[in-house]
Amino acid sequence: MEYDYFTINFFPLIGVAFLTIFLWRNSYLEKNIRQTFYLLSGLVLFELCIYNAELLLASSYANLHYLLTFVTALAYSIRPLSLYFLISLVLRNESLSKVKIPLLIPFIINMFFAFSAFFTPLTFYYDSHNVFHRGMFGWTTHIVMLIYLLSMVLISFSHFQNKQKFERIIIIEMTMILIIGAFAESLFGSFAVLRYSVVLSLIFYYMFFQSEMYKDEIIEKHIEQTNMTEKFTLQMVMALTRTVDAKDSYTNGHSQRVADYSKTIAKRLNKDAAFQRRIYYMGLLHDIGKIGIPDTIINKTAKLNDEEFAIIKSHPEIGAQVLKTITEMPTLYFGARWHHERYDGKGYPDHLIGDEIPLEARIIAVADVYDAMSSKRSYRDVLPQNVVREELEKAKRTQLDPYLVNIMIEMMNEDTSYMMREK
Repeated sequence: MEYDYFTINFFPLIGVAFLTIFLWRNSYLEKNIRQTFYLLSGLVLFELCIYNAELLLASSYANLHYLLTFVTALAYSIRPLSLYFLISLVLRNESLSKVKIPLLIPFIINMFFAFSAFFTPLTFYYDSHNVFHRGMFGWTTHIVMLIYLLSMVLISFSHFQNKQKFERIIIIEMTMILIIGAFAESLFGSFAVLRYSVVLSLIFYYMFFQSEMYKDEIIEKHIEQTNMTEKFTLQMVMALTRTVDAKDSYTNGHSQRVADYSKTIAKRLNKDAAFQRRIYYMGLLHDIGKIGIPDTIINKTAKLNDEEFAIIKSHPEIGAQVLKTITEMPTLYFGARWHHERYDGKGYPDHLIGDEIPLEARIIAVADVYDAMSSKRSYRDVLPQNVVREELEKAKRTQLDPYLVNIMIEMMNEDTSYMMREK
């Protein structure tokens, strides 16, 4: 029996190297999946060591009948384990407990036949010259492998009827190539090189497929978690908004409408989804500072005196102080602090002029002024739409950004039924 170290070891070792590198670069795979692949890699290396030992012993001139029988029996008995663990990857631990014992039965039978060589030559035996001979039950290992390969296909189709066709195609291709490899080993005496290399290559490709699938699952879970967080955040913001609006019986729903108008303006400015979401939150919270203003001042129907007006004017700074603590959205306070700034610099609290005012605050200012005129107040009803349009035109370049006012007027022109107002 000729011993070719390169032929026997090169391809299996390349396969193991692929396994190791792939696992190292894809640490996001689930722990049990990674452990199974490491176990597969270890089994292949162990079987390779056994096979090397078998070849070295067979090439020896000493009569090593019992030692050779033990090494060969060990090799025969562990071969199906690789396929067993590959099937466990196909199942991905779904209902694995239900088929675990039935799947182990062929392995146990194979082990029995492998070690029966110590008592009977029906499976295999070595002669006095260390030459291997196969007995009448010598095909047991190959039959067991075939059982596992067929099980892989059947289990895949029975457990993954709702899965993608691509996965089934991959498993069928793996099975067919493994069957070819098994026959090549038996018929052509390939020293299991083909089977080793194919098994490892298929494991590598299957890992690639698995990684893509798990990437999708991880992305889906991340999206789901993000959506849940977004929903929770919105609910919390809405609760705060209702608390603020509840302080003034005449501004119920004001913050919600300002947020809606602001988001629509941002969309018409072709701002991305992140900007639209951010300005929506800013609109909802632009009056959050009113939490610190006494109800008697907010709900006063008579004209405010200078002291009371100074207190009212403090709500942008109060709101900004509250929102600055939210570090996950560091610009969230822009709307609260600067929605009362004027385009001509006569606003408060910082007397910013024109483009010095952040775009978000300028958008919210337009939406805020519009809603103030299109909502009921303690001293008047909703203003007619034509009056609101006229007032917005007057506010260009003095109170409000003229370009944003034009967008608001464009929205009003499309709102022929005057639906954008407090109902």
